[in-house]
Amino acid sequence: MKELRTCTAWRGNADCLACDGHENAFFAGLPPDAVAGLDVDVHNVAFSSGEALYPAGTRADHLWVLRSGAVKLLATAFDGEQRIVRVLKPGDIAGIEGLLAGNYAHTAISVGEVHACRTPLRAVQRLCLAQAGFQWSLMQRWQASVRDAEQWLVDMTSTGATARVRMARLLLRLRDGESNRIYNFSREDLGLMLGTTVETASRIIAAFLRERLLVRREPADRFYDADIVRLETVAQER
Repeated sequence: MKELRTCTAWRGNADCLACDGHENAFFAGLPPDAVAGLDVDVHNVAFSSGEALYPAGTRADHLWVLRSGAVKLLATAFDGEQRIVRVLKPGDIAGIEGLLAGNYAHTAISVGEVHACRTPLRAVQRLCLAQAGFQWSLMQRWQASVRDAEQWLVDMTSTGATARVRMARLLLRLRDGESNRIYNFSREDLGLMLGTTVETASRIIAAFLRERLLVRREPADRFYDADIVRLETVAQER
């Protein structure tokens, strides 16, 4: 993890501005005095690809608001096998379960370079107690994360869908916002998400590339260009 410069929003600014100058909606709407009185630092940090933000089971001291890049959340099954249970994208919060649980529920690993705002949990807890509006906003985010996890489970484990259909659904969930870009995960990661072998994931992605549902960008680019309409058609097949 590389620390960039400390965010100045915690020094009395009306909005939480991260180091790249874009508004961080996580703290938007808070009165300046509520932020200034906390006397804590929010750090803009960068992770290289494959770096751990935190391991599962460790004490939760911070949460991370993602600003760029993606983070995969891994959980360990009863037999010791690891599965990717969710993927976080810009605007999502990593480590939010630590607010109540006290420990991190997953191992969070960066996919490509990741920039995030690292915020002390004690500051978030104090804001929840002092600011009803912020507490409500946080509850909405939490509900959105639960809803996303439930939908992930439905889409990825549907017994009536072929591996090709489930791969199309997965790729649509890995879409970068409303763009036609889709995060380029390794075949191993795709297999872990779908519960298939690496060979199956490789075969389906190769077919999507031949059919031009996916188009490679630069070799080192972390995105595919995708034909979203055609992918949606495949995802709806029975």
